[in-house]
Amino acid sequence: METVETLDILTDPDLQRRVLRLSLACAGVTAAVVALVFLLGLGEGVGVWWWVALVLGALVPLPVHELVHGAAFKLLCPGCRVSFGLKESFLYTKTDGATARRWRMVVVLLAPAVLVTAGVAALAVAAGCPALATLLAGLHLAGCAGDLTMAAAALREPRCTHARDTETGLDLLRDRREGLR
Repeated sequence: METVETLDILTDPDLQRRVLRLSLACAGVTAAVVALVFLLGLGEGVGVWWWVALVLGALVPLPVHELVHGAAFKLLCPGCRVSFGLKESFLYTKTDGATARRWRMVVVLLAPAVLVTAGVAALAVAAGCPALATLLAGLHLAGCAGDLTMAAAALREPRCTHARDTETGLDLLRDRREGLR
């Protein structure tokens, strides 16, 4: 395997700027949609319990997000060793350098964005809180900006056939036996 590109989310300032821009865009769109929901009279009443639900709905998904990454790694990268950690206020999922076909790694990266976001939104809608659902979904997606950016980079790189999880992000790899893709 040949490394085509290294995505170092912890120290690459250009990558960090892209992640920040995407995160801010998600937050901005979320704020606009939530404002529209309230302006159209579709929002719920906002009281103490709504704020408690907002805080819990923003914090509880953080470890769940990492557990979903872990489950996706176990499912799509059989035999890999998954562990979890906390560094500089960031929760993370770590493998032993798991390598997988590009599409499998993209699924690992996107699984929490899809499943956890849908889960928090569904719970809030079921509780009769559409504005809260929108806000929680948007907040979670804004927090997924690093995963989304790395998945997009893997999909955008035509030479990438595989990807390897690293301590600081992702290595995009090319299997020379498979030629260009």
